[in-house]
Order: sequence, then C-alpha cells, then structure tokens
Amino acid sequence: MNRAFSRRRFLASGSAFAAAPLLPAFADGQPAAASATVPPLPPELPRETYRERQERALAAAKAAGLDALVAVPSTSMAYLCATDPGRSERVMALVLRPKVPSAFVTPAFEEERVRRDAVVDRTAVWQEHEDPIKLLATLLSGAKRIGVEGTTDFHTAARLRDATGARLVDGAGLFDGLRAVKSEAEKAILKDAASRMVAAIAATHARLAAGMTEKETGEILSGELRHLGVRGGALVQFGASAALPHGGPGDARLAKGDVVLIDGGCRVRGYTSDITRTVAFGTASDEVRKVYAAVDAAQRAAFAAFRAGAIPEDVDRSARKAIEDAGYGAYFTHRLGHGLGMDGHEAPYLVQGNRVPLALGNVCTLEPGVYLPGKLGVRIEDDAFATADGCEALSARPAELVVLPA
Repeated sequence: MNRAFSRRRFLASGSAFAAAPLLPAFADGQPAAASATVPPLPPELPRETYRERQERALAAAKAAGLDALVAVPSTSMAYLCATDPGRSERVMALVLRPKVPSAFVTPAFEEERVRRDAVVDRTAVWQEHEDPIKLLATLLSGAKRIGVEGTTDFHTAARLRDATGARLVDGAGLFDGLRAVKSEAEKAILKDAASRMVAAIAATHARLAAGMTEKETGEILSGELRHLGVRGGALVQFGASAALPHGGPGDARLAKGDVVLIDGGCRVRGYTSDITRTVAFGTASDEVRKVYAAVDAAQRAAFAAFRAGAIPEDVDRSARKAIEDAGYGAYFTHRLGHGLGMDGHEAPYLVQGNRVPLALGNVCTLEPGVYLPGKLGVRIEDDAFATADGCEALSARPAELVVLPA
C-alpha cells in the first residue's frame, strides 16, 4: 500500500544508524529508535585472514595448472596481502608460489611502507637504476605457467613474459572467484557499510527543501556520511533527471511532485556498500506510484529468487518479468545487479547469459529500475548475501513508497 509517510514516521524508519540489528529488507513496522551516537566501525580483518587467502589462492592456482601467481597493485593485491600501494611507472608486485615464501617486489624507498602494511613473508627490493622485471623473473624462475592478475597493464605483462619465457595466463577468473565468496567477517563489514549508507540517505531526505539542487543534495549526503565516520558519495537525480540511470548530480532544482533518486555507497574497512532509494517530494502522481509498485514487485521477486545455486540470469529474469507484466519492460534497461565487496562492481553479475550458479557467500546488489525518458526514473537497490536456502538482506528499506513533506 502506497500511503505517504509523515516526516516523523519516515525519520523513525531509518534516518540515523540503528543500535538494534538491521530490519528485514521489507520493513512493514517501525524500527527501534536510532542511536544518538555514531557506532564504532567493525574490527579490521586479522592478519591471519590474509595468510589463509594466500593459501586458498595457491590451491586454486594448483587446480588451474599454474605454477605461480602475480598481482600488481589492485583490489586483488589488497585482498591477498592487505595493501594496495597504487600504480605508477615503478613496478610493484605480489608473487605467490607453492612451498616458497610469499614475496612483495618493491622499489627500495617504498620498502618500509610495504613492511608496515603488507602481509607477506619477505620483500624483494630493487633500486631506481635497476630493472624490476629482471627481479620478478628471478623470483619466478622455473615457472612455466603464471597466472597474472586480470587488470595488469599490457606493457608489464609483455615484459614479464619475455623475461621469464613462461606462458602468462589471465588470472581474472581465479582472483574473482576467490573474492566473490564472502566470509562472515566480510559480511558483517558489508552490512555495516550498507547501514551507514541507508542512514545517510534518510538523513539527507530529512534536509531536502524546494529549490535545492542535485549538487547541493549530494554535498549534504557526503557530509552525513562523514558524520557517520566514513567516506562516500552518491548520484542525486530529481524528476526527469532520474530517467538517466547514471545521470546527475547537476543543477536541477527540486520541485514539489519530483521523484528524488539517490544512489551511492560508502567504504568501511576496505569494503563498499551500494544503495539506491527513490522517494517522492511533496506528492506522488498516479504514474509515480504505478512505476514504483512495478519496481518494488521486481525487487521482491529478485529477493525470492536470489540464493546459492540459483542461476544469475534466472534471478535477473524473475525481476524483469515483474516489470514486463506491469507494462514497463522496455524501460528496464540494465542488468538486475552485480557483485559487491572490495569493489563497488565485481563478480558475479546478475545478467542474461550468465549461467554460472551463485555460490554460498556471494553478495550482490538487487537493483531493478524503470526509466521513462523526459518524465521520471525509479530504482530500488539493496545488498543481499546468498545463503543455502535463500538470502540475507544486508540493508533495510521501507516497505512502500515514501512521500516526503514539501
């Protein structure tokens, strides 16, 4: 039922970070009162976690017939050794080989930083006048098949291939497969990040006023996230601007009757959330209510279909059918969702053509949308953790369209 929330009821439904556990994804009642203080961040992952990940990576490499793994600065490097120092013209790399101490190749002036931050057995240092590829080749001596992190630049990969004489294999699938399955500790961090984003969006809604621009609203939201102890941001789109799935924020000004679409995330302990809320400002037309109901039904269908063992394109199809049945099939123009973790977009992808079954511990966004050019757009996005018999919602949302007082 799409009855408008009063401002008090809306604020109670999630404007500040709740001290109680998250509500289910579809919250029909009012949640517990919000905490007056900002809760502490969840604990960092212990260093032992990264040792375990390296062992799992080597086991996956062995199963794939690989003699070694190489990761340049990237999310996958951070996943395996707790640090990503960033890329530059100076080569840095993590080298993993079975029964050999893990090594981090670094220029000499970065060694202390690497020793402080990276979970590795040793550093392999090169001086500015030396060729780091030769050092890498020495560490990889005897390896015939080397799995290379998928975002490695061509120049580095080609030089490494020539220096080692080995066959270089794209390791994207291996690294993605490791990262796609989240532990309970990772799930807790992702849930915390989702909670803070939901709270920041709701707090931003409470500060909306006619005439405010999308850019101003985006700045308010970023400030609310800082108040919650994290960094992040969002797309902000009013009215017809919301019909562009990745439009805004711009200079459009808020007017009574506009939809307000906010899509964003924040980072907690290296993991990110991705949440979208669409509300109406002042009043909601029959068309807005009809479109919102279609998207709401689509996301509910997606939650019912998302589970370990499900086929991603079937989950996408379940949501798409609900929107097609409402007559808006041509206006749902993107996939249902994507994996979520240390990157905002990562494997697995809920899209037609992906028939690789979901695994226990996959985390994905469920974000159906309808976009009517020149009129309005509605998207609802929440984060879900795949379980054996269904899924766990990592974010809570209102059960119905929210209409904010103008």
